[in-house]
Amino acid sequence: MKNSVIVFIIFLSNVINLSAQQGQATVSGIIIEKTSNKPLEFANVIIRSISDSSKFQGTVTGTKGEFSFDKLAFGDYKVIYSFIGFDKVETPVFVLNSKHNKLNLGKLYISESTASLGEVSVTAQRSTFVNSIDRKTFNVGQDVMSKTGSVSELLQNVPSVQVDIDGNVSLRGAGNVMFLINGKPSALMGANYAAVLQQMPANSIEKIEIITNPSAKYKPDGTSGIINIVLKKDKSLGLNGMVSLNAGNDSRYNGNLSVNYNPGKINIFGSYSVRQDDRLRYTDDYRKHFITNTDTINYIHVISTDHSRPLSQIFRAGADYKINAKNTIGVTSSYNFRSFNRHAISANLWQNTDLSTTKDYDRSRRDPEFEKDLELSTNYIYSFGKEGHELTVDYTTSISNEQEDNHYTDTYRIPVISPSYDNTLIKQGGNESQFSVEYVNPISESNKLEAGYILETGKSDMDFFGEFLDPFTGLWVKDLIKSNKFIYKETIHVLYGTYELKFGKFGILAGLRAEEAFLDANQVTTDTVVKNNYFRIYPSLHLTYKLTDLHELQINYSHRIHRPEGEDLNPYPEWADPYNLRIGNPHLKPADVHSVEFGYQYKKNKTTFLSTVYYRFTYNGMTDIVKFINDTVKLTTHENLTKSSSAGLELVLSTSIGDLANINIGTNVYYNTIDASGLGYSKNKSIVAWSANMSEGINLSKSSVLQITSSYTAETLTPQGKQLPTFIMNTGFKQELFKRKLAFIITVSDVFNSLRNRTLIDTPELYEKIIRRRSARIIYAGLTYTFGNQKKKELEYDNKL
Repeated sequence: MKNSVIVFIIFLSNVINLSAQQGQATVSGIIIEKTSNKPLEFANVIIRSISDSSKFQGTVTGTKGEFSFDKLAFGDYKVIYSFIGFDKVETPVFVLNSKHNKLNLGKLYISESTASLGEVSVTAQRSTFVNSIDRKTFNVGQDVMSKTGSVSELLQNVPSVQVDIDGNVSLRGAGNVMFLINGKPSALMGANYAAVLQQMPANSIEKIEIITNPSAKYKPDGTSGIINIVLKKDKSLGLNGMVSLNAGNDSRYNGNLSVNYNPGKINIFGSYSVRQDDRLRYTDDYRKHFITNTDTINYIHVISTDHSRPLSQIFRAGADYKINAKNTIGVTSSYNFRSFNRHAISANLWQNTDLSTTKDYDRSRRDPEFEKDLELSTNYIYSFGKEGHELTVDYTTSISNEQEDNHYTDTYRIPVISPSYDNTLIKQGGNESQFSVEYVNPISESNKLEAGYILETGKSDMDFFGEFLDPFTGLWVKDLIKSNKFIYKETIHVLYGTYELKFGKFGILAGLRAEEAFLDANQVTTDTVVKNNYFRIYPSLHLTYKLTDLHELQINYSHRIHRPEGEDLNPYPEWADPYNLRIGNPHLKPADVHSVEFGYQYKKNKTTFLSTVYYRFTYNGMTDIVKFINDTVKLTTHENLTKSSSAGLELVLSTSIGDLANINIGTNVYYNTIDASGLGYSKNKSIVAWSANMSEGINLSKSSVLQITSSYTAETLTPQGKQLPTFIMNTGFKQELFKRKLAFIITVSDVFNSLRNRTLIDTPELYEKIIRRRSARIIYAGLTYTFGNQKKKELEYDNKL
């Protein structure tokens, strides 16, 4: 394995070095949006030789509007830059020679265009992958799956990310990912984030940022890192919008409408999306329970089918108003409603040591379920006049309500007894608020200071009511074992500061975050209160060294935490059936992670290669533990691991094959060690695991694209066993029509019906193998139409310079 990785790296390095061309001069600059006086990311920039117009290079600007060209032959040149919805601008002709071989053009300004669509002749495409000092950015506009699929399906195409059958997300093989929307926590991304991602339309997404080692500016929750989902918010002048309609197999459909209106000082925006899904899940659960201190073995085989049709609706609206050059206010609201009726049935077969049947019965479930989330946010921005020198005051509040109304029926074949009936009503509600004051001061072109105070408050209220039908009286009786009320509260005070410094070829981003947390878990039914108050410091450090304009080294460190959710702490059992229960652990400790990364980046025009060696050390990591509390009842609970660690190598390549295709390849190989001695298992367990994904967009013509994506995750380790490999392949086709205003899209998810989760538990007490799969080959076809003042400009260039 090691030799293969080394050979692969040497091969890529040779390919990259062979493609580099010699030159003599360098040109750089920064693109600034004239109205806001802020750097413009992803602007298209080309440099053209005056003597030979066939010689030119192209690139896109970075997060701070910067661009650079190197290895240029001496001669006369001009720079041309543009962006969607902006006028194309050309610089005066300048000379590169031995005396002027390092030219900084400084700030180049660009203004929004007032031309109509018919007056624009070219379109712009963003680079798919952009790497910066603390994050990797994936622009999803060219991803065909983003036109019909959900965000969950879109994430399957992003390097470093893995998504399982239930929509749970991991980064580099580790779970507990923190999701942000537009850089901030959101009520949508709570405990049910996986369900929300499976319903959120991907075509509402502008870009996805992967932050594996976040700076101290960000909330430290999420031990494997942060995924920041940046939503689209058009600011072009006039009325603009997009509408999409898609239909799928098994009576699926989805649609999305987004509109913005900007007459000048105010930008009003809104969107509505609806998604009707069809979810069919199959589970095959085989267990052998070895009764302690006996020769008895219980064999249990459960085959389950679960079907539901979730209907989701998401509303979002807001406005930004620029009072004057120094003062801006904004307000945003979002509402999410999801409902469905779940119908499930499980066939249960129990056998003893000699394989004679002791129980044979079906357990059916009917569950009308809904979830509502409302979020309101307002902000005020004061500009001190200097570009980027700002004070931002932000307040966000949210309310969430969720209900499950479970009705169960047990129908027996063996023993021959009457059916039994039981119900469980689960109501969960909560509210969260965040108040922040954040200050940003770009002291100079090479120095930047950020600092802030944040107050986070939250409350989660869980109410469980259980009842059963008394077979003798025919009356419903409250089940005191299942009925309980649990309230979880948290208040967190935060102070943070980061300082960015650039000198010569070096770059530093250092930060410190102090948090004081007050956590209160109250089991109301038993009058039991568990408090956990603590103060912690979370440092972060990011270093870069630019070897040349093409090659850069990075090293970074961060301290992260995983705080248990309210349901993780509730000590009352939640019963799936009389023989399977799940219970929280009120004494769970937060998990702490120390993460170090060392990376190398090569970037030239449309090619970016990034290799990262990383190490994560975790103590008090949280994990699920399965055990039997008697001969028949299986208990699943949460425990803290003593420690665990992983070290790995991640490789990401983003490139293009001329005008024919764009390719993104990512692979991650890591060594994982778990110390579960504190839970009574062997002291250390270790495994070498890996994952890989690839996305290829083939340009069949200037207006049609074929996309193929695939993802593979090898066997991974758990404290009591392992997760077996998974594989999925998706494909899609897009045809643009009528000057790119209309697009026809067709997508197929899980082409080979290969996606399934296979879990193995192997302990002295229990051997269990669980196979879960979903409905096969989800197919969508649809149309997307853009209207209004949509200027699409494309700069087609090759690398002949």
